[in-house]
Amino acid sequence: MKNKIFFTRLAFFSLFTCILVGAWFLYTEMYTAQAQFSDFVSFSIQENEPVDSLAKRLEQEHIVRSAMFFKLYARVKGIDRQIRQGEFQVEKPITLARVVVALSRPAASERTITIIPGWDLRDVAEYLKNEGVMEEDNFDNYMPPVGVDLSLTRSLPKEILTDIYNPPFRVLKDKSWFVSYEGYLAPDTYRVFKSATAKDILLKLIEERDSQFTEQMYADIEKSGHTVHEILTMASIIEREVRSSEDRKIVSDLFWRRLDINWALQADSTVHYAVNKKGNVFTTSEDRDSLSAWNTYKYPGLPPGPISNPSLDAIMAAMYPEKNEYWYFMTTPEGEVKYGKTLEEHNQNVNKYLR
Repeated sequence: MKNKIFFTRLAFFSLFTCILVGAWFLYTEMYTAQAQFSDFVSFSIQENEPVDSLAKRLEQEHIVRSAMFFKLYARVKGIDRQIRQGEFQVEKPITLARVVVALSRPAASERTITIIPGWDLRDVAEYLKNEGVMEEDNFDNYMPPVGVDLSLTRSLPKEILTDIYNPPFRVLKDKSWFVSYEGYLAPDTYRVFKSATAKDILLKLIEERDSQFTEQMYADIEKSGHTVHEILTMASIIEREVRSSEDRKIVSDLFWRRLDINWALQADSTVHYAVNKKGNVFTTSEDRDSLSAWNTYKYPGLPPGPISNPSLDAIMAAMYPEKNEYWYFMTTPEGEVKYGKTLEEHNQNVNKYLR
């Protein structure tokens, strides 16, 4: 009986000792054991590189001591699903934990950019220049062709305007080759490489725009009789005209009904785009005399393409308008929208809030 108790205690003690030794081993392997004794190490991760091959390579390059432990620790921390392409640096001590922590941070060669809803390509180019991401003239090949004669757009090299079609984003299906990528950039916050070209950034933003459109949205657009390009064009105008989701749905219905009866949209935002004005969307009579095809005071119908890069909210408003009986609207300097069912009501609003 005593021997049985002795061996039982011995077994428990041995098991406890093994657990302690194992825990100590894991702790040191993760947090204290160094793969190499350097002040810092640098390593790169390739695009879409599998975790298995990355782990083996880091072991071979003496960035980590064990590929197996790297994969285990990365999985526990959830980093294995978030590893991004880029250049990374780890300062001493070069431990497994510090390597994995480095992977959870932006890559050394990455930076964050934020594209605001309602910006046009010129705004994006200016922003990227001010942020030091790229020179503004690198964006010139993708700038919107605003001019008196639409045939001027055909002077842009076709290969420049079509080289983004690989991969063939579905969202670009309805876009004519001579129309710029205005409207096809999804406003959001992105991480981009410092060495990224204009094309690299455009691809990233267009890819995000492409991902916003679901199968149901494509089906609803086809059912409406419109194209994706027309929806984006309308959404870009709505984005620049009114702010709230509710106003956007009301103005969307108002604009679509105007188009149905061949009324001019008379959207100040399109004139601003045509004459390259900044600030609020109010225009002068001289602005409205512009011969640009984007002048919706002079020409009925939608302009040739979007005037800004709209938010998903504006796109949804363009797709799903709210039925109403208004034919006119105006926005006060404070951003409040006033509606009118008749021209007389509209003129009264203008005299009351703008004069």
